[in-house]
Amino acid sequence: MEKSSSENATPLKLFGSWASSYTHRVQLALRLKGLEFDYVEEDLGNKSDELLRHNPVHKKVPVLVHGGRALPESVIILQYLDDAWPETRPLLPADAFDRALARFWCHFADDKLGPAVGAVFASTGEDQEAAVRQVHENLALLETELRDGAFRGRRFFGGDEVGLLDVVLGCGSYWLAVFEDVTGLRLVDADAFPRFHAWLRDFEALDEVRDTIPAVDRLLDYARGLRHMLLGLAGAGAAAAPSAPDAPTTAAAPAADIAVDI
Repeated sequence: MEKSSSENATPLKLFGSWASSYTHRVQLALRLKGLEFDYVEEDLGNKSDELLRHNPVHKKVPVLVHGGRALPESVIILQYLDDAWPETRPLLPADAFDRALARFWCHFADDKLGPAVGAVFASTGEDQEAAVRQVHENLALLETELRDGAFRGRRFFGGDEVGLLDVVLGCGSYWLAVFEDVTGLRLVDADAFPRFHAWLRDFEALDEVRDTIPAVDRLLDYARGLRHMLLGLAGAGAAAAPSAPDAPTTAAAPAADIAVDI
Protein backbone atom coordinates (compact mmCIF):
# COMPACT_ATOMS: atom_id res chain seq x y z
CA MET A 1 0.00 0.00 0.00
CA GLU A 2 1.36 3.43 -0.90
CA LYS A 3 2.56 5.57 1.98
CA SER A 4 0.49 8.60 2.92
CA SER A 5 1.83 11.96 1.80
CA SER A 6 2.19 13.08 5.44
CA GLU A 7 4.40 10.10 6.28
CA ASN A 8 6.51 10.55 3.17
CA ALA A 9 6.93 14.24 4.04
CA THR A 10 8.50 13.37 7.40
CA PRO A 11 12.11 14.61 7.48
CA LEU A 12 14.86 12.12 6.74
CA LYS A 13 18.13 12.15 8.66
CA LEU A 14 21.20 10.20 7.54
CA PHE A 15 24.08 9.38 9.85
CA GLY A 16 27.22 8.63 7.87
CA SER A 17 30.91 9.15 7.26
CA TRP A 18 32.38 11.15 4.38
CA ALA A 19 34.70 8.31 3.26
CA SER A 20 32.19 5.48 3.67
CA SER A 21 31.06 3.93 0.40
CA TYR A 22 28.10 2.49 2.30
CA THR A 23 27.09 6.02 3.27
CA HIS A 24 27.57 7.10 -0.35
CA ARG A 25 25.10 4.42 -1.45
CA VAL A 26 22.33 5.98 0.61
CA GLN A 27 23.26 9.55 -0.32
CA LEU A 28 23.22 8.64 -4.02
CA ALA A 29 19.89 6.81 -3.77
CA LEU A 30 18.30 9.77 -1.99
CA ARG A 31 19.56 12.11 -4.71
CA LEU A 32 18.40 9.82 -7.52
CA LYS A 33 14.95 9.68 -5.96
CA GLY A 34 14.89 13.45 -5.36
CA LEU A 35 14.39 13.12 -1.60
CA GLU A 36 15.58 15.83 0.77
CA PHE A 37 17.50 14.76 3.86
CA ASP A 38 19.58 16.10 6.73
CA TYR A 39 23.08 14.68 6.98
CA VAL A 40 24.99 14.04 10.21
CA GLU A 41 28.73 13.38 9.84
CA GLU A 42 29.98 10.80 12.35
CA ASP A 43 33.49 10.50 13.75
CA LEU A 44 34.01 6.74 13.50
CA GLY A 45 36.72 6.94 16.13
CA ASN A 46 34.34 8.60 18.57
CA LYS A 47 30.81 7.61 17.58
CA SER A 48 27.95 9.71 18.89
CA ASP A 49 25.50 8.47 21.49
CA GLU A 50 22.73 9.10 18.98
CA LEU A 51 24.31 6.78 16.40
CA LEU A 52 24.89 4.06 19.00
CA ARG A 53 21.28 4.38 20.15
CA HIS A 54 19.97 4.09 16.60
CA ASN A 55 22.23 1.15 15.67
CA PRO A 56 23.00 -0.77 18.88
CA VAL A 57 23.63 -4.04 17.00
CA HIS A 58 26.50 -3.09 14.65
CA LYS A 59 27.23 0.46 15.89
CA LYS A 60 28.12 1.51 12.34
CA VAL A 61 27.08 3.90 9.61
CA PRO A 62 24.97 4.43 7.65
CA VAL A 63 21.76 4.80 9.62
CA LEU A 64 18.65 6.42 8.16
CA VAL A 65 16.09 7.90 10.54
CA HIS A 66 12.59 8.46 9.15
CA GLY A 67 9.82 9.68 11.40
CA GLY A 68 11.83 8.83 14.51
CA ARG A 69 12.41 5.24 13.38
CA ALA A 70 15.93 4.11 12.53
CA LEU A 71 17.15 1.73 9.84
CA PRO A 72 20.77 0.49 9.58
CA GLU A 73 22.54 -1.34 6.73
CA SER A 74 22.84 0.36 3.36
CA VAL A 75 21.17 -2.25 1.13
CA ILE A 76 18.22 -2.52 3.50
CA ILE A 77 17.91 1.26 3.50
CA LEU A 78 17.96 1.37 -0.32
CA GLN A 79 15.16 -1.18 -0.55
CA TYR A 80 13.17 0.72 2.08
CA LEU A 81 13.45 3.91 0.04
CA ASP A 82 12.00 2.08 -2.94
CA ASP A 83 9.15 0.67 -0.85
CA ALA A 84 8.39 3.96 0.91
CA TRP A 85 8.59 6.13 -2.22
CA PRO A 86 7.37 3.91 -5.09
CA GLU A 87 6.29 6.95 -7.09
CA THR A 88 9.86 8.27 -7.39
CA ARG A 89 12.72 6.91 -9.48
CA PRO A 90 12.71 3.11 -8.86
CA LEU A 91 15.93 1.38 -7.89
CA LEU A 92 14.63 -2.17 -8.24
CA PRO A 93 13.09 -3.57 -11.43
CA ALA A 94 9.39 -4.43 -11.61
CA ASP A 95 9.94 -8.10 -12.50
CA ALA A 96 10.18 -10.34 -9.42
CA PHE A 97 13.01 -12.49 -10.83
CA ASP A 98 15.04 -9.43 -11.86
CA ARG A 99 14.55 -7.98 -8.38
CA ALA A 100 15.84 -11.19 -6.79
CA LEU A 101 18.79 -11.24 -9.20
CA ALA A 102 19.76 -7.69 -8.28
CA ARG A 103 19.66 -8.61 -4.60
CA PHE A 104 21.83 -11.68 -5.26
CA TRP A 105 24.56 -9.65 -6.96
CA CYS A 106 24.36 -7.00 -4.23
CA HIS A 107 25.15 -9.75 -1.76
CA PHE A 108 28.01 -10.87 -4.01
CA ALA A 109 29.43 -7.33 -3.95
CA ASP A 110 29.41 -7.19 -0.16
CA ASP A 111 30.30 -10.83 0.51
CA LYS A 112 32.93 -11.47 -2.17
CA LEU A 113 34.21 -8.46 -4.11
CA GLY A 114 34.38 -5.90 -1.30
CA PRO A 115 36.32 -8.11 1.15
CA ALA A 116 38.75 -9.14 -1.63
CA VAL A 117 39.49 -5.50 -2.45
CA GLY A 118 39.91 -4.77 1.26
CA ALA A 119 42.38 -7.65 1.55
CA VAL A 120 44.47 -6.26 -1.32
CA PHE A 121 44.63 -2.93 0.44
CA ALA A 122 45.52 -4.34 3.86
CA SER A 123 48.22 -6.83 2.85
CA THR A 124 51.55 -7.22 1.09
CA GLY A 125 53.57 -9.96 -0.58
CA GLU A 126 52.01 -13.34 -1.27
CA ASP A 127 48.86 -12.52 0.70
CA GLN A 128 48.31 -9.48 -1.48
CA GLU A 129 48.96 -11.45 -4.69
CA ALA A 130 46.32 -13.98 -3.63
CA ALA A 131 43.87 -11.17 -2.86
CA VAL A 132 44.48 -9.58 -6.29
CA ARG A 133 43.69 -12.91 -7.95
CA GLN A 134 40.47 -13.08 -5.96
CA VAL A 135 39.48 -9.57 -7.06
CA HIS A 136 40.12 -10.47 -10.70
CA GLU A 137 38.12 -13.69 -10.38
CA ASN A 138 35.19 -11.71 -8.96
CA LEU A 139 35.43 -9.05 -11.67
CA ALA A 140 35.53 -11.80 -14.29
CA LEU A 141 32.18 -13.07 -13.00
CA LEU A 142 30.65 -9.61 -13.38
CA GLU A 143 32.22 -9.22 -16.81
CA THR A 144 30.64 -12.50 -17.91
CA GLU A 145 27.23 -11.37 -16.68
CA LEU A 146 27.57 -8.13 -18.62
CA ARG A 147 28.73 -9.94 -21.75
CA ASP A 148 26.64 -13.11 -21.81
CA GLY A 149 24.38 -13.16 -18.76
CA ALA A 150 21.35 -11.44 -17.34
CA PHE A 151 22.78 -7.94 -17.90
CA ARG A 152 23.87 -8.48 -21.50
CA GLY A 153 23.50 -5.44 -23.76
CA ARG A 154 22.73 -3.05 -20.91
CA ARG A 155 24.44 0.26 -20.30
CA PHE A 156 23.89 -0.17 -16.57
CA PHE A 157 23.03 -3.21 -14.48
CA GLY A 158 19.62 -1.59 -14.00
CA GLY A 159 19.12 -1.06 -17.74
CA ASP A 160 19.10 2.37 -19.36
CA GLU A 161 19.29 3.96 -15.89
CA VAL A 162 21.17 2.98 -12.76
CA GLY A 163 19.41 0.69 -10.32
CA LEU A 164 20.05 -0.92 -6.96
CA LEU A 165 23.01 -3.01 -8.12
CA ASP A 166 24.63 -0.06 -9.87
CA VAL A 167 24.43 1.97 -6.67
CA VAL A 168 25.85 -0.86 -4.56
CA LEU A 169 28.68 -1.75 -6.94
CA GLY A 170 29.42 1.77 -8.11
CA CYS A 171 29.77 3.33 -4.67
CA GLY A 172 32.56 0.89 -3.91
CA SER A 173 34.19 0.55 -7.31
CA TYR A 174 35.74 4.02 -7.29
CA TRP A 175 37.92 2.72 -4.44
CA LEU A 176 39.48 0.35 -6.98
CA ALA A 177 41.21 3.27 -8.70
CA VAL A 178 42.19 4.81 -5.36
CA PHE A 179 43.70 1.54 -4.17
CA GLU A 180 45.53 1.14 -7.48
CA ASP A 181 47.20 4.49 -6.92
CA VAL A 182 48.12 3.71 -3.31
CA THR A 183 49.32 0.12 -3.83
CA GLY A 184 50.67 0.42 -7.39
CA LEU A 185 48.62 -2.61 -8.43
CA ARG A 186 46.28 -2.60 -11.43
CA LEU A 187 42.93 -4.04 -10.41
CA VAL A 188 40.63 -3.01 -13.28
CA ASP A 189 42.20 -3.47 -16.71
CA ALA A 190 40.14 -2.13 -19.63
CA ASP A 191 41.41 -4.93 -21.85
CA ALA A 192 40.62 -7.71 -19.38
CA PHE A 193 37.27 -6.27 -18.23
CA PRO A 194 36.06 -3.98 -21.05
CA ARG A 195 32.35 -4.07 -20.17
CA PHE A 196 32.88 -3.54 -16.46
CA HIS A 197 35.34 -0.75 -17.25
CA ALA A 198 32.85 0.96 -19.59
CA TRP A 199 30.05 0.58 -17.04
CA LEU A 200 32.18 2.19 -14.32
CA ARG A 201 33.10 5.16 -16.55
CA ASP A 202 29.41 5.74 -17.39
CA PHE A 203 28.45 5.45 -13.73
CA GLU A 204 31.10 7.91 -12.58
CA ALA A 205 29.99 10.42 -15.23
CA LEU A 206 26.50 10.82 -13.73
CA ASP A 207 25.85 14.19 -12.10
CA GLU A 208 24.36 12.58 -8.98
CA VAL A 209 27.46 10.42 -8.59
CA ARG A 210 29.78 13.40 -9.00
CA ASP A 211 27.80 15.21 -6.30
CA THR A 212 28.16 12.23 -3.95
CA ILE A 213 31.72 10.91 -4.25
CA PRO A 214 34.40 12.98 -2.46
CA ALA A 215 37.32 14.53 -4.35
CA VAL A 216 39.96 12.00 -5.42
CA ASP A 217 42.78 13.89 -3.68
CA ARG A 218 40.94 13.69 -0.38
CA LEU A 219 40.25 9.98 -0.85
CA LEU A 220 43.91 9.34 -1.73
CA ASP A 221 45.17 11.11 1.39
CA TYR A 222 42.74 9.14 3.51
CA ALA A 223 43.63 5.82 1.85
CA ARG A 224 47.38 6.34 2.23
CA GLY A 225 47.01 7.01 5.93
CA LEU A 226 44.67 4.06 6.39
CA ARG A 227 46.98 1.64 4.58
CA HIS A 228 49.93 2.78 6.66
CA MET A 229 47.91 2.16 9.83
CA LEU A 230 46.66 -1.26 8.70
CA LEU A 231 50.07 -2.50 7.63
CA GLY A 232 51.45 -1.32 10.96
CA LEU A 233 48.75 -3.25 12.81
CA ALA A 234 49.37 -6.33 10.66
CA GLY A 235 53.11 -6.15 11.33
CA ALA A 236 52.60 -5.79 15.06
CA GLY A 237 50.19 -8.72 15.07
CA ALA A 238 52.56 -10.91 13.08
CA ALA A 239 55.40 -10.19 15.49
CA ALA A 240 53.26 -11.26 18.45
CA ALA A 241 51.58 -14.23 16.75
CA PRO A 242 52.61 -17.89 17.34
CA SER A 243 54.66 -19.56 14.63
CA ALA A 244 52.12 -22.33 13.99
CA PRO A 245 51.70 -22.91 10.25
CA ASP A 246 47.90 -22.66 10.44
CA ALA A 247 47.84 -19.36 12.36
CA PRO A 248 45.40 -16.88 10.73
CA THR A 249 46.82 -13.87 8.92
CA THR A 250 46.51 -10.63 10.84
CA ALA A 251 45.59 -8.64 7.73
CA ALA A 252 42.18 -10.31 7.53
CA ALA A 253 40.69 -8.64 10.61
CA PRO A 254 41.49 -5.03 9.64
CA ALA A 255 40.34 -5.73 6.09
CA ALA A 256 36.99 -6.95 7.41
CA ASP A 257 36.58 -3.71 9.37
CA ILE A 258 37.32 -1.71 6.22
CA ALA A 259 34.65 -3.58 4.32
CA VAL A 260 32.05 -2.79 6.96
CA ASP A 261 32.80 0.86 7.72
CA ILE A 262 34.09 1.95 4.32
